[in-house]
Amino acid sequence: MTDQNLIAIIEKLNNREQKNLIFLRPLTHEVDYAKVWENTPSKTDAIFSPDLPYSFYFIKNDLGNYVAAVLDMSHDLHWIVIPEFRSNGFLSKSLRETILFHLFKDRDEQKISIKPAEIGLDNAKASERLALKVGFEKVNEFEYILKKDKYATGIKFEGLNREFDDIRIDELKKEINYIGRSLAVIQTELEMNYGVSEYSEDLKDLLSEIRGHVWKFEDFCLDFRENK
Repeated sequence: MTDQNLIAIIEKLNNREQKNLIFLRPLTHEVDYAKVWENTPSKTDAIFSPDLPYSFYFIKNDLGNYVAAVLDMSHDLHWIVIPEFRSNGFLSKSLRETILFHLFKDRDEQKISIKPAEIGLDNAKASERLALKVGFEKVNEFEYILKKDKYATGIKFEGLNREFDDIRIDELKKEINYIGRSLAVIQTELEMNYGVSEYSEDLKDLLSEIRGHVWKFEDFCLDFRENK
Protein backbone atom coordinates (compact mmCIF):
# COMPACT_ATOMS: atom_id res chain seq x y z
CA MET A 1 0.00 0.00 0.00
CA THR A 2 1.14 3.54 -0.72
CA ASP A 3 1.19 6.45 1.72
CA GLN A 4 -1.91 7.75 -0.07
CA ASN A 5 -3.71 4.44 0.53
CA LEU A 6 -2.92 4.59 4.25
CA ILE A 7 -4.03 8.19 4.59
CA ALA A 8 -7.26 7.35 2.74
CA ILE A 9 -7.99 4.58 5.27
CA ILE A 10 -7.33 6.97 8.17
CA GLU A 11 -9.72 9.49 6.61
CA LYS A 12 -12.40 6.82 6.24
CA LEU A 13 -12.00 5.95 9.92
CA ASN A 14 -12.36 9.58 10.94
CA ASN A 15 -15.43 9.93 8.72
CA ARG A 16 -16.93 6.72 10.16
CA GLU A 17 -16.95 5.08 6.73
CA GLN A 18 -16.60 1.40 5.72
CA LYS A 19 -17.46 -0.08 9.11
CA ASN A 20 -18.04 -3.39 7.34
CA LEU A 21 -14.41 -3.48 6.14
CA ILE A 22 -12.45 -2.04 9.10
CA PHE A 23 -12.62 -3.92 12.40
CA LEU A 24 -11.02 -2.28 15.45
CA ARG A 25 -9.83 -3.69 18.77
CA PRO A 26 -8.69 -1.01 21.24
CA LEU A 27 -5.35 -1.78 22.90
CA THR A 28 -5.06 1.52 24.78
CA HIS A 29 -6.79 4.89 24.71
CA GLU A 30 -4.42 5.96 21.92
CA VAL A 31 -3.91 2.78 19.87
CA ASP A 32 -6.37 0.48 18.10
CA TYR A 33 -5.32 -2.81 16.57
CA ALA A 34 -7.27 -3.47 13.38
CA LYS A 35 -8.03 -5.92 10.60
CA VAL A 36 -8.82 -4.18 7.33
CA TRP A 37 -10.39 -5.77 4.27
CA GLU A 38 -9.63 -4.04 1.00
CA ASN A 39 -12.95 -5.02 -0.58
CA THR A 40 -16.14 -6.80 0.40
CA PRO A 41 -16.08 -10.40 -0.92
CA SER A 42 -18.05 -10.76 -4.14
CA LYS A 43 -19.27 -13.58 -6.38
CA THR A 44 -17.07 -12.17 -9.14
CA ASP A 45 -13.83 -12.36 -7.12
CA ALA A 46 -11.06 -14.43 -8.68
CA ILE A 47 -10.65 -17.86 -7.11
CA PHE A 48 -7.21 -16.93 -5.84
CA SER A 49 -8.13 -13.49 -4.50
CA PRO A 50 -6.53 -12.83 -1.08
CA ASP A 51 -8.78 -14.09 1.71
CA LEU A 52 -6.95 -12.51 4.63
CA PRO A 53 -7.30 -8.92 5.87
CA TYR A 54 -4.45 -6.47 6.41
CA SER A 55 -3.19 -6.00 9.98
CA PHE A 56 -2.98 -2.40 11.16
CA TYR A 57 -2.39 -0.22 14.19
CA PHE A 58 -4.25 3.10 14.17
CA ILE A 59 -3.13 5.92 16.45
CA LYS A 60 -5.40 8.61 17.91
CA ASN A 61 -4.76 12.05 19.35
CA ASP A 62 -6.27 13.38 22.59
CA LEU A 63 -9.50 14.28 20.77
CA GLY A 64 -9.98 10.71 19.57
CA ASN A 65 -9.17 11.48 15.93
CA TYR A 66 -6.95 9.07 14.03
CA VAL A 67 -3.67 10.72 13.06
CA ALA A 68 -1.31 7.87 12.14
CA ALA A 69 -1.20 4.24 11.02
CA VAL A 70 1.22 1.33 11.05
CA LEU A 71 0.69 -1.46 8.51
CA ASP A 72 2.09 -4.76 9.80
CA MET A 73 3.39 -6.75 6.83
CA SER A 74 5.22 -9.19 9.15
CA HIS A 75 8.48 -8.92 7.21
CA ASP A 76 8.26 -5.12 7.25
CA LEU A 77 6.32 -2.19 8.73
CA HIS A 78 4.86 0.72 6.80
CA TRP A 79 4.02 3.74 8.91
CA ILE A 80 2.51 7.10 8.11
CA VAL A 81 1.46 10.20 10.05
CA ILE A 82 -1.04 12.65 8.56
CA PRO A 83 1.10 15.68 7.56
CA GLU A 84 -0.57 18.22 9.87
CA PHE A 85 0.11 15.98 12.90
CA ARG A 86 3.78 15.25 12.26
CA SER A 87 6.52 16.20 14.74
CA ASN A 88 4.15 15.69 17.69
CA GLY A 89 5.52 12.33 18.81
CA PHE A 90 2.30 10.38 18.25
CA LEU A 91 3.95 7.58 16.28
CA SER A 92 7.14 7.18 18.32
CA LYS A 93 5.22 7.16 21.62
CA SER A 94 2.73 4.56 20.37
CA LEU A 95 5.48 2.35 18.96
CA ARG A 96 7.54 2.45 22.17
CA GLU A 97 4.66 2.09 24.61
CA THR A 98 2.19 -0.20 22.85
CA ILE A 99 2.68 -1.38 19.27
CA LEU A 100 6.08 -3.05 19.57
CA PHE A 101 5.01 -4.93 22.71
CA HIS A 102 1.97 -6.19 20.82
CA LEU A 103 4.00 -7.15 17.74
CA PHE A 104 6.47 -9.18 19.78
CA LYS A 105 3.73 -11.43 21.14
CA ASP A 106 4.23 -13.69 18.13
CA ARG A 107 7.70 -12.93 16.72
CA ASP A 108 11.28 -12.74 17.92
CA GLU A 109 12.45 -9.90 15.71
CA GLN A 110 11.08 -7.21 13.45
CA LYS A 111 12.71 -6.03 10.26
CA ILE A 112 11.97 -2.86 8.35
CA SER A 113 13.31 -1.37 5.13
CA ILE A 114 13.83 2.31 4.43
CA LYS A 115 14.58 3.17 0.80
CA PRO A 116 14.94 6.82 -0.21
CA ALA A 117 14.29 5.96 -3.85
CA GLU A 118 10.81 4.72 -2.90
CA ILE A 119 9.71 7.20 -0.23
CA GLY A 120 11.89 10.25 -0.87
CA LEU A 121 14.98 11.46 0.94
CA ASP A 122 13.20 13.58 3.56
CA ASN A 123 10.78 10.79 4.48
CA ALA A 124 13.63 8.30 4.60
CA LYS A 125 15.62 10.47 7.00
CA ALA A 126 12.57 10.95 9.24
CA SER A 127 11.83 7.20 9.21
CA GLU A 128 15.43 6.38 10.07
CA ARG A 129 15.42 8.78 13.01
CA LEU A 130 12.22 7.20 14.28
CA ALA A 131 13.49 3.64 13.77
CA LEU A 132 16.69 4.29 15.69
CA LYS A 133 14.77 6.13 18.42
CA VAL A 134 12.57 3.12 19.17
CA GLY A 135 15.46 0.66 19.11
CA PHE A 136 16.02 -0.58 15.57
CA GLU A 137 19.62 -1.17 14.51
CA LYS A 138 20.85 -0.59 10.97
CA VAL A 139 22.17 -3.82 9.43
CA ASN A 140 22.83 -2.68 5.86
CA GLU A 141 22.15 0.23 3.53
CA PHE A 142 18.37 -0.14 3.59
CA GLU A 143 17.47 -2.64 6.33
CA TYR A 144 16.98 -2.28 10.08
CA ILE A 145 16.24 -4.89 12.71
CA LEU A 146 14.82 -4.86 16.23
CA LYS A 147 15.16 -7.86 18.53
CA LYS A 148 12.38 -8.93 20.85
CA ASP A 149 14.53 -8.72 24.00
CA LYS A 150 14.27 -4.92 23.98
CA TYR A 151 10.50 -5.21 24.44
CA ALA A 152 10.30 -8.50 26.36
CA THR A 153 9.26 -7.05 29.72
CA GLY A 154 6.09 -9.06 30.22
CA ILE A 155 3.84 -6.15 29.28
CA LYS A 156 0.85 -7.40 27.30
CA PHE A 157 -1.84 -5.60 25.40
CA GLU A 158 -4.65 -8.06 24.78
CA GLY A 159 -7.20 -5.47 23.75
CA LEU A 160 -10.68 -4.59 24.93
CA ASN A 161 -13.57 -7.00 24.33
CA ARG A 162 -16.73 -5.31 23.07
CA GLU A 163 -19.95 -7.28 22.74
CA PHE A 164 -22.39 -7.10 19.84
CA ASP A 165 -25.78 -5.55 20.48
CA ASP A 166 -28.94 -7.52 19.65
CA ILE A 167 -29.34 -5.86 16.25
CA ARG A 168 -25.81 -6.82 15.15
CA ILE A 169 -26.21 -10.37 16.48
CA ASP A 170 -29.33 -10.75 14.35
CA GLU A 171 -27.60 -9.28 11.28
CA LEU A 172 -24.67 -11.68 11.57
CA LYS A 173 -26.94 -14.68 12.20
CA LYS A 174 -28.66 -13.86 8.91
CA GLU A 175 -25.30 -13.63 7.13
CA ILE A 176 -24.30 -17.08 8.40
CA ASN A 177 -27.71 -18.40 7.35
CA TYR A 178 -27.26 -16.85 3.90
CA ILE A 179 -23.89 -18.59 3.46
CA GLY A 180 -25.46 -21.92 4.40
CA ARG A 181 -28.44 -21.47 2.08
CA SER A 182 -26.14 -20.44 -0.79
CA LEU A 183 -24.12 -23.62 -0.32
CA ALA A 184 -27.39 -25.60 -0.26
CA VAL A 185 -28.22 -24.26 -3.73
CA ILE A 186 -24.82 -25.39 -5.03
CA GLN A 187 -25.26 -28.81 -3.43
CA THR A 188 -28.67 -29.20 -5.03
CA GLU A 189 -27.41 -28.31 -8.50
CA LEU A 190 -24.48 -30.70 -8.15
CA GLU A 191 -26.74 -33.54 -7.06
CA MET A 192 -29.24 -32.97 -9.85
CA ASN A 193 -26.48 -32.96 -12.49
CA TYR A 194 -24.19 -35.72 -11.19
CA GLY A 195 -26.50 -37.71 -8.97
CA VAL A 196 -26.00 -38.52 -5.31
CA SER A 197 -22.29 -38.99 -4.61
CA GLU A 198 -19.88 -39.03 -1.71
CA TYR A 199 -18.97 -35.44 -2.55
CA SER A 200 -22.60 -34.24 -2.72
CA GLU A 201 -23.15 -35.81 0.69
CA ASP A 202 -20.00 -34.09 2.01
CA LEU A 203 -21.44 -30.76 0.88
CA LYS A 204 -24.73 -31.57 2.57
CA ASP A 205 -22.89 -32.25 5.85
CA LEU A 206 -20.92 -29.01 5.48
CA LEU A 207 -23.99 -26.85 4.88
CA SER A 208 -25.70 -28.48 7.87
CA GLU A 209 -22.68 -27.57 10.00
CA ILE A 210 -22.69 -24.00 8.72
CA ARG A 211 -26.41 -23.58 9.37
CA GLY A 212 -25.84 -24.90 12.88
CA HIS A 213 -23.46 -22.00 13.50
CA VAL A 214 -26.41 -19.60 13.32
CA TRP A 215 -27.35 -20.80 16.81
CA LYS A 216 -23.81 -21.49 18.01
CA PHE A 217 -22.93 -17.89 17.17
CA GLU A 218 -25.95 -16.57 19.07
CA ASP A 219 -25.19 -18.81 22.08
CA PHE A 220 -21.57 -17.62 22.14
CA CYS A 221 -22.56 -13.95 22.13
CA LEU A 222 -25.25 -14.37 24.81
CA ASP A 223 -22.98 -16.49 27.02
CA PHE A 224 -20.33 -13.77 26.82
CA ARG A 225 -22.92 -11.18 27.84
CA GLU A 226 -24.01 -13.23 30.83
CA ASN A 227 -20.50 -14.10 32.02
CA LYS A 228 -18.67 -10.82 31.52
